[in-house]
Amino acid sequence: MGKFCTSCGTALNEGAKFCAKCGANAFQNNESTQVSTGTPEAAKSEQEIQKTMNSTKKNPPINRASDDAPQHSPMGAGKFIIAYIRQSLTVLKNPKQMLPTALLGLVWLVLALLGSFGINPLPVRILSFLTFAQGGMFGGVFGAVGGILGKVAVAAFLNAAIVPLFQKKAPFSGIGGGIKGFFSGIAVKSITAVAPLLGGVGASLLLYAFMNSTQSLQNSMVGIIAFIMLLQGIGKQGGFLWGLAFSAASSLSKGRTPSYIGVTRCISGMTLGFALGVALSAMGLRWCAWLGTVLLIAALIFVIVSKGKKEVAAA
Repeated sequence: MGKFCTSCGTALNEGAKFCAKCGANAFQNNESTQVSTGTPEAAKSEQEIQKTMNSTKKNPPINRASDDAPQHSPMGAGKFIIAYIRQSLTVLKNPKQMLPTALLGLVWLVLALLGSFGINPLPVRILSFLTFAQGGMFGGVFGAVGGILGKVAVAAFLNAAIVPLFQKKAPFSGIGGGIKGFFSGIAVKSITAVAPLLGGVGASLLLYAFMNSTQSLQNSMVGIIAFIMLLQGIGKQGGFLWGLAFSAASSLSKGRTPSYIGVTRCISGMTLGFALGVALSAMGLRWCAWLGTVLLIAALIFVIVSKGKKEVAAA
């Protein structure tokens, strides 16, 4: 039986509790589309659904300011994260998928021991840079928590690079489409489009400063990894971040389904922000935290101004 999201038409994995693309609850009503391929009629229906899905990806629905609340809204950000964590824990049932993470943890331990003994030749420094081994080593409790989050991102990146090889799949598929989508997302032509872009850049700069508390080039690999993973997310138009963005925007707008293009611009802005953060680290400038704060404030101002213009136009 094939199951599809009733909100955006994306195919759902077996046992999935939410849509990885838009964040909608997979069990929010009794109208979930299921297709049996046992009959010609069912096969024809499946083809029609697939055609609709492809059409949705090429011409995604765009919410307008005057639209009423949709029938199928994404779940809140908190529920989305909890559901994602529960689904991610299923990897524990297959220990082989944990092997890359276990090996990375061993490398981190060895590098930490070498550093404690003052053994830091060039190969060790290069390996430390590539694995984000020094992440969370400085900056107190705040830096440690950020470093842990960064290490989770590095481990997820490593799994995304290695696990598909065992499944005879190409890792990081969708990067080409992600580059195209990224440039489309940063091309803004109105004041309304500026807000999500600036908000995305500001949020990623703050997140980069959190994960790389020293904002040093030595620990900038976490920003490079985030940049690559975001590009892949834009190309696939799905995954954790995409669903989280829809769910978070839905929570902030009190249940209203966010604009597809707005979310795309926000994620494109985050991609640009991580690239900017790495560039600032390369120049030795620790500007990420305050620059991210300024851009978030600017995004809020653009939201207020654009909302005021819409109210004036409506009057």
